[in-house]
Amino acid sequence: MFDKIDTIIRGIETSREEIEILLGMARISFLDYILIRRGEQLPPEGLGSWTLQQIDMEVKELRKNIEALEKIKNEVLIY
Repeated sequence: MFDKIDTIIRGIETSREEIEILLGMARISFLDYILIRRGEQLPPEGLGSWTLQQIDMEVKELRKNIEALEKIKNEVLIY
């Protein structure tokens, strides 16, 4: 069980690092990314759709790992 938790946590850390790298390359913050995705902010010039798609993929992976960790918490740790 702990091996599974460790694997999920490593996945979360890896996704976080990748997101930080992609955001740095795009020269935007995570808050800017969220506002752009919500349509509350226009993307800066030079920010291509490819970059946003890459960030989207990593955020999706991060969400998947967080949900897996939450599932383990609910199944094992709550009683």
